[in-house]
Amino acid sequence: MSSDLSSKGQIGPFEVPQSLAFFEGMAWPVPLSFAGAIAAMRFEQGDVLYRERGAYGGLRGKMPKGLSAIQVQMPQRSTRAGIVGAGGDRRLVQWQSEVTVSLIDLGSGRSEIRVLSQGKLAMALFSGDDHWLEVHREEPPLPFSARDLQPELACSLAAFATRRTKGAGCCFIFVVDLAMDASRTKANLVEGALREGGAVERIDLSPADAGVADAFRFHPSLVIRGLELNGRSSEEVFPILRGCLYGGAISEVDHGEAKPDRFSLARHGLLNDFG
Repeated sequence: MSSDLSSKGQIGPFEVPQSLAFFEGMAWPVPLSFAGAIAAMRFEQGDVLYRERGAYGGLRGKMPKGLSAIQVQMPQRSTRAGIVGAGGDRRLVQWQSEVTVSLIDLGSGRSEIRVLSQGKLAMALFSGDDHWLEVHREEPPLPFSARDLQPELACSLAAFATRRTKGAGCCFIFVVDLAMDASRTKANLVEGALREGGAVERIDLSPADAGVADAFRFHPSLVIRGLELNGRSSEEVFPILRGCLYGGAISEVDHGEAKPDRFSLARHGLLNDFG
């Protein structure tokens, strides 16, 4: 750390506001309010991340020396969702793009400016490994997405089965990206539709807890969600899921003959009966 920080009195952790929620599965406590940055793979000017949850609620007292906050200096603020690079792979372009950060030691009141990739900054937050903040370290690979996790859902059946505490019923298992508005909205829509027919127990598992091989490959904002429906069979639940997941007509007729149903539940998740 090289430059002094201006300071008023002593600084240190205070209590976290009750309304502040954080992503699970990340070593640094990243508030859910940063969902846009996580989804776009782009932190911007003015973003400040703290190593301790309490620092988001206010600062007082003493803090241990060492890296305790990261403030983003560049790039300038923009409409994150509107940024697309050459070739259209927004996630990869942003992951590899530059970010200028101030690495802050709140305990000693010093900071250091570094220019890194967005991917290195993200990996430091995800893993807690400060070595990702080294300028000359190799670039990290882009984490796997929800689309990559979808084919692994069958691996999670055993994990959900062992967490069941009730009798017969079924469970709808699907991937949710907690950083994506569309994914969270879809998940809430499905759960709301299922709750209209009875009780629903939600179980969220990380890819590692779900038994997915090489779980470290996946983005930490991803969870595998199981909606447990005690006392309801998959035959009873399927039409409800079809109704909220499929915009097509329930039955189509052409020249007096029924057309094949184009709805595929497997594109959205797994519906499995448990005895």
